[in-house]
Amino acid sequence: MANDTGKTNEMMEFLDDSQGKDSDATRKKHNVWRILITDDEQDVHTATTFALRNTRILGRPIEFLHANSARETIDILKSYSDIAVIMLDVVMETPNAGLDLVAVIREELKVTDSRIILRTGQPNQAPEIEVIRDYDINDYKLKSELTQSKLYAALTTAVRSYKQIRMIEAGKKGLDMIVRSSAELLSKNGLNAFAQGVIVHLSGLLSVPPEGLICVRRHDNRREGQPEIIAAAGQYCSLIDKPLSDLTETNARDLLESSLNTQSNVFDENGLALYLGSDARGDMSCYVASATQFDEIDQSLIELFCTNISICADNLTLLEQLSQFAYIDELVQLPNRNALIERMNQTLEQKSSVGYQLAVADIDNFAEINASLGQKYGDRLLQAVAKRLVNRFPKPCIVARVAGDTFAVFGPNTYIKTENVLVPFTTPFDISGEEQMISVTAGLVSMEDVDGGAAEAVKDASIVLKMAKNRNRGQVMLFDSSMIETAKDRLELLKELRAAFDMERLALNYQPKLCLKSGKVLGVEALLRWPAESGEFVPPGQFIPLAEQSGLIVRLGEWILRTALNELQSLNRQGWNELHMSVNLSVAQLQHPAMMKTLKRVLIETDVDPRLVDLEVTESVAMDDVNKNSSLLHEIKSLGVQISLDDFGTGFSSLHYLQSMPIDRLKIDQSFVQQLDDGKGREIVELIVHLGRQLNKKVIAEGVETESQVSFLKSLNCDEVQGFYFARPMPAEKLVAWLKEHDH
Repeated sequence: MANDTGKTNEMMEFLDDSQGKDSDATRKKHNVWRILITDDEQDVHTATTFALRNTRILGRPIEFLHANSARETIDILKSYSDIAVIMLDVVMETPNAGLDLVAVIREELKVTDSRIILRTGQPNQAPEIEVIRDYDINDYKLKSELTQSKLYAALTTAVRSYKQIRMIEAGKKGLDMIVRSSAELLSKNGLNAFAQGVIVHLSGLLSVPPEGLICVRRHDNRREGQPEIIAAAGQYCSLIDKPLSDLTETNARDLLESSLNTQSNVFDENGLALYLGSDARGDMSCYVASATQFDEIDQSLIELFCTNISICADNLTLLEQLSQFAYIDELVQLPNRNALIERMNQTLEQKSSVGYQLAVADIDNFAEINASLGQKYGDRLLQAVAKRLVNRFPKPCIVARVAGDTFAVFGPNTYIKTENVLVPFTTPFDISGEEQMISVTAGLVSMEDVDGGAAEAVKDASIVLKMAKNRNRGQVMLFDSSMIETAKDRLELLKELRAAFDMERLALNYQPKLCLKSGKVLGVEALLRWPAESGEFVPPGQFIPLAEQSGLIVRLGEWILRTALNELQSLNRQGWNELHMSVNLSVAQLQHPAMMKTLKRVLIETDVDPRLVDLEVTESVAMDDVNKNSSLLHEIKSLGVQISLDDFGTGFSSLHYLQSMPIDRLKIDQSFVQQLDDGKGREIVELIVHLGRQLNKKVIAEGVETESQVSFLKSLNCDEVQGFYFARPMPAEKLVAWLKEHDH
């Protein structure tokens, strides 16, 4: 096609193409901008290369690639991935050949970063605005407009745009690799993947290929010893995990050593080494080959990059430390529960589970030891226990600390068996010059009886341990599968109890209390009932302990108290204004931090006279922590309520503490009352009645069922009675009817 050229002195001059080409040595030595000229007229190729001979754009020379047709252009684009600018003729084989080629470049070849400058010699062939917009065309020029200066300006703008796009893309890839590798940072592969992400990110910043970059670091914080190559890219990949001395390229090695020794960034004409170290982590440097001369702004950007990467690398070090914390118990330096399960699974994958056992042991009353002798003493005791267990159960056994005062030992049953699990605890421990004897309870499970892997074994052993603590403290209990069924049944019952409570299927029954001498009704006791779907009642002995152990008793107890006091208010309004209401308090309620706040709130909400409220606390609970509970009971008593000591005679009350506690009543446990017909328990009942009289406290006998029991209690002048002989527990509506009939 004819080319319209002007006559001004800035028009392109046509000289031999060879004068405008860079030598091979120059292209090898420097990074270049590749410019693809697509035109079916040879003169355009010659004029363009001549006009831009010896030209540098953004510090780099230009390398021209030439295509005379759309097919040649496609072949070149498939061969090169780093073409910065495509100078494309609109009209070639056909009037729209160039525009058609743009669609192929963007949509089929997926070349999105190369900038396209459309050129045409015919003004009437200008593309539509939609074409320029939709196909991301950088510029459009008439060939007659392209003087040398305008051509340089157009190319500079396009190259700068290409550079920015490549930097953004490279940065996105680098950040993406860093994010994806974060889950693997706890392994050598993860650290290498992270370092390669750094390579890509830095290469994008420097506009160089991600090759020839090496990360090295000292072995320790003292900066001694041979640096090691921990990550590399391109031609240096084979050097990963090798000492720096294996690097034969002298310039790269010198730059890295200089960066490490001076703890700074080092630049020369062939490359740079960036320092990424820190005092906490040690020295670390990265090398990349680059002939670019960096100005002050570039160097400031590189310094900022190094700072960010150093912070990120410090975070990696922190993650490595957290990994240690995740698997090692810091206090006793033993594997923790996570590490135990992982190492057990590794062992079981290599060997059969036959012949392997797991013991989980808990120090009895460790909380009391810790509280009375101090936490430091308790820590030293735990460390001494850990040391003795490791000495007693060496490899191939695994000793771990799985909870505060709970240790586990896993290994062959030749080492771990019932008769030797507690052997390490038969002699005293020397703690700060003092001898300390401890009692230990353990659960033992054979891996052959475990339905699953290590996690299930630890769970099963913990179930046995819990049962042993309740039944056989100070001994070893063996696991059997029925224990799992029992635990599942308890869990299912607890689940049903929660559902029944949330769906308001629980109810209160009320059992009257009478003055034994006059027969007058003094009050009622609120008793929780759970009607099952079958119509029968779930025994309180089954579900109340579950509610206490699970913590549900706190919410449940508040509901019982509020419901009972509302019923008391209703009874008062109906004329029974001297009745008192008894409500049981569990240990979980009594020890809950919000106990007093809850009690005060319910008393205010229900607006009952506190003197008509009787809170029943079992003897064992009251005497569990005498000083603490005595103080709490005095605080409760200050609200004006009455306090009864329930199940009296089954615990071990101190007469001294009993005299000082703010107790209004002693409630004789029904087990003693029900033995009266057989002539048993009479002395105990007589003793309790006499004790109550001496301490100036009322005495009530519960569980009274026969006339002979009533007669004996009358002979002792017992104050109050409660039991089936007088009335069974009943719903509120039946209670009202019973009270009316009793009054009549």
